[in-house]
Amino acid sequence: MEWNMKGHYETDGGDRVTLLELGGCWALMWSYAAPHQGTQLIDYGTDGGRAVTTFTASREDKGLAFDSRFQWQDGSV
Repeated sequence: MEWNMKGHYETDGGDRVTLLELGGCWALMWSYAAPHQGTQLIDYGTDGGRAVTTFTASREDKGLAFDSRFQWQDGSV
């Protein structure tokens, strides 16, 4: 089985967020541009509404609505 990409957005700075779905489970994947190069997957479980809302807010704000770079830098991923 593979994740199905339901949406993708890239900011002017090169940060990207992708909305993913697999068998009723949802996730968002953040891929950060330099200098914070890395990828983080956030699991929303079956809460697709929350995942879609967060993804939509990211696009409307022209930035990432959830930016966990600080946690990522501290080694939480």
